[in-house]
Amino acid sequence: MSQAVQEHESTVLFQRRQTSPEFWQKSPRVRVPVRQIVHRVRQGHYPTRTVRFAYKTATAPIDGTSLLARKTWKWIRADDYAGTDDLKFREQVRTRRRRTAWWTGAGYLASAVTSTGLYGGTAAALAVGAVVGVGTAVEVRKRIVDRPVPLKFPGLGKSATPAENTVIRAAIDAKLGRAEGMRLASPVLTEDGGWSTVLQLPPGQKARKCLGLEADFASALGVGETQVVFELIPEHAGRLAVFVAKADPFLKVYPSPLIGRTEPMNFWAGIPAGVNGRGRMETLRLVDASLLVAGEPRAGKSAAVNGIIGAAALAVTPKIHLWDGKGAGDHRVWRRIAHTAEKRNAPGLLAHLKKMRDQMEHVFDLLDDAGGSTKLTPELCRQFGVDVELTVVDETRYYVTSPQGEEIVDLMVDIASRGPAAGVLLVLASQRMTTDAIPGPLKGVCSLRWAMRCPDTTASNAVLGQGAAGAGYNASEIPRSHRGVGILDADGSDPVKLRSCFLDDPDLVEVADVAYALRAAAGTLPSQQEASPEADPVELILSAFGDADRLHTVDLVEALGDGWTPARVAEALKPYGVSPGDVKIDGRNRNGYRRQDLMAAVNGS
Repeated sequence: MSQAVQEHESTVLFQRRQTSPEFWQKSPRVRVPVRQIVHRVRQGHYPTRTVRFAYKTATAPIDGTSLLARKTWKWIRADDYAGTDDLKFREQVRTRRRRTAWWTGAGYLASAVTSTGLYGGTAAALAVGAVVGVGTAVEVRKRIVDRPVPLKFPGLGKSATPAENTVIRAAIDAKLGRAEGMRLASPVLTEDGGWSTVLQLPPGQKARKCLGLEADFASALGVGETQVVFELIPEHAGRLAVFVAKADPFLKVYPSPLIGRTEPMNFWAGIPAGVNGRGRMETLRLVDASLLVAGEPRAGKSAAVNGIIGAAALAVTPKIHLWDGKGAGDHRVWRRIAHTAEKRNAPGLLAHLKKMRDQMEHVFDLLDDAGGSTKLTPELCRQFGVDVELTVVDETRYYVTSPQGEEIVDLMVDIASRGPAAGVLLVLASQRMTTDAIPGPLKGVCSLRWAMRCPDTTASNAVLGQGAAGAGYNASEIPRSHRGVGILDADGSDPVKLRSCFLDDPDLVEVADVAYALRAAAGTLPSQQEASPEADPVELILSAFGDADRLHTVDLVEALGDGWTPARVAEALKPYGVSPGDVKIDGRNRNGYRRQDLMAAVNGS
């Protein structure tokens, strides 16, 4: 056979053995997050949870059996009929229940003894175990009912939590960070009202830059933009806490915790401001700094201010001074509690601020002489015989644009910057966010800022500070349906969106009545002179006009009544730049005043 034939046969007969495709497929294996488990063990999460779970498991039979015994004993004593006036009927119930308990217990004990004699100790153990088992079931049910967060299993039911890859994909689509390295640092957990997780951003990316992208994340996830809440984690700059509510949390009405309260509040511990997107109450420590509240009309500014006044009123000891620049009576219910309550009186506010400045200097002298703390505390208040002086100026623009405006602004700046350390507090409220309503120097010393819905981004930044909208805090994006929702920038923490607690007119009256009773019992009501300050002369003059557009001076003095003279009228209107002039009425040209001149001066225009 030739060599060519041999090579041909070898080529035909020989075939290389092919490797099976299954050989190249990796065997499926469960991925164990080793690093996460090791980290949690080092942090003490698993050991503490294991010990806690073991302790609760061990104590459940004991606690349950004792709870069952206590409930049985209360049932035998007929404690559920403790409020009845028919003692004979209650004793009949007791007798019937004692008889039932006696026969039930005796029958159970007799059957247990008989079973033990026939079958040995196993029957006795089963008899005791049956009682302990019932008690354990009672205790487990109690623990489930008393859980702060209802017992739920993730991934089940209509409110199923999304898969981890769904959350990660939504974060990537919302451009929270690069796709490489985006993961979850915590499993998706079911919470009361929604679900939460912790997003681990790619290395080198800051979580702070994600603030303001809640709407993009909500769109990628398929939920409403107000349902998403982003929170920073102080311990890790690259992690973002994410909470997604089942429904819009800011459409709910949250009754104020002041309603129904009959005990004095601790003003120094903070006052309830509102509820955030996670349903948690946010408190405001007003004793640390001065507060600026601003927002467009009907955005909820008055409700927020009334909540602050109500908390101070229930605190019994703070002195409340109300200066209403709008004059609509928004704070009418607090007048009998307040040490000062006046409307549209710029000269009066100027005098009051001078008095507060003197009070501030007096407290500082007391602190210096005492040689201890440089800030007023509740203990030092009792030692010095002083207390918090809370001045609330509503519609600030009226006062700062008045003829006394320059002096008022200078005093407000001094009090807002130094006053909190001496217990002299300032709360400023305005519906206008322009520089004439909130001068720059005054806004700069108000460390606490509360922005309700604003007409545009510029107005929002005017309240919260330049760059706030770029950092994700824009009050102009609050929907009009979210009345009472605002962004609170509290000193020392990141701004938070919240809805102020609801207080309608009947609730305000109720809280004011309780505060009046508490202050009467504590002896902190204002004196008669303080409670009934002299009426604003400008208001009296305007009311004397009635429906008239103009009045001669003699007719105006007659309408004002006893004690009024042309000289007194001219003196009262002199600070406003209004002087008498020729007024023609019914063909007679005499010295007098025009209503429009008075209104223009009072409104600061």
